[in-house]
Amino acid sequence: MNRVPRGGDRDREHCPELSGEALERHLFVCAACRADARLEHAWSALRESGGAPGAVPVDERFVSRVLALRRTALARERRARLLAAAAAVLLFFFFTGTGSHRTTTDHRGAEEALVTVLAPSPLDGLLSE
Repeated sequence: MNRVPRGGDRDREHCPELSGEALERHLFVCAACRADARLEHAWSALRESGGAPGAVPVDERFVSRVLALRRTALARERRARLLAAAAAVLLFFFFTGTGSHRTTTDHRGAEEALVTVLAPSPLDGLLSE
């Protein structure tokens, strides 16, 4: 495996042609190149072994299209999961904010509120002890 394999239908300008140790470091961080390298390795192993007796040859363009469709499906699922998580976080913070926010209709001053708490209730005189 001397270079990063390229599929014919894909345009990956962001991944440079690498070889040797630089390629090995790049394969740790780039999942697309890692998948291509594994695919190229599998193809070369199949070519070397001569394939299974009576096996039908597989078109490489078909395999690359299937891989591209799978990658887009995974990206779509990842995007949907991310949107669902963002919606859950927004709902959590919305309900947390509305639960802790108290609205009071009592516009009295602090002194009047303290007097009301400390003064005996008028109903206390009506109750027998």
